[in-house]
Amino acid sequence: MPVRTAVRTAALTAVLAAIMAAGLTACGQDGPGGPDRGRVLGAEERSVTLAVGERFTIAVRDNTSVGDRWSVVDPKPDAAVAALAEEKLDLPEKSKTADGVGGTRFYTFEAKGSGTTAVTLLNCFRGYCNLPAPSDENRKMIVRTTYTVTVR
Repeated sequence: MPVRTAVRTAALTAVLAAIMAAGLTACGQDGPGGPDRGRVLGAEERSVTLAVGERFTIAVRDNTSVGDRWSVVDPKPDAAVAALAEEKLDLPEKSKTADGVGGTRFYTFEAKGSGTTAVTLLNCFRGYCNLPAPSDENRKMIVRTTYTVTVR
C-alpha cells in the first residue's frame, strides 16, 4: 500500500476513533433539543441491529475543501427497513478562518420496519471515481464502505 494511501486510511480511522471517544455514542444528541442520532457507529463497525423506531448514525471524516465527499450510493437501502432521516456536515469553528479544515459528516437513519438492508457510502475523492479510466493510484483513493442494518 502506498504511503499516502496508508496515511490517509490511518487518519480517517483515527478521526472516527476520536469521535467515538468524544462520547457521541453515549449522548446521541447534539445538545438540548438537538437531533437524536441514536447509536453512532465506530470506525470498524459494519453492522447494527435495531428495533423499529430506533436510530443509528454513520459518522465519517469529510473535508470537501481538499476533495473529500462522502455520499450514500446505489444500491440504496430499503427505505421500508431503514430510511435516511438526516445528513449533516458539522464543521469546527476554525474552519471559518483556516483553509483545509474538514469536519464530520453524519448520516442518521431511522429503523422503519423488520428486515435487513445495506447502506453503502462512497468517498469519491477529488472525483476520481468519475474518471473514464482512473489510474491505479487514483483508484486506491476511492473508498466504498457497506454497512448491514437489521431491524427486528
